[in-house]
Amino acid sequence: MAAADHHDIHENLVNYHKNQIKPIYMYLLAALILVVVGGMIATMGLGGLILAGVGATWVILAFLVLLTYGS
Repeated sequence: MAAADHHDIHENLVNYHKNQIKPIYMYLLAALILVVVGGMIATMGLGGLILAGVGATWVILAFLVLLTYGS
């Protein structure tokens, strides 16, 4: 492995870590989702739980479509 290759690998790793989402934002997103689902269950009961599950399924499907687009 040449020195230039090592520099390129290091530069790619630095850029990779700069583009990562900070953990605090992920925890805040998880807390927000739990609060919204809890509110739906509190107001709509079992229907709120089912609706949250269906909504989560559609969100996951949309992410899969976005992640596989162009591959």
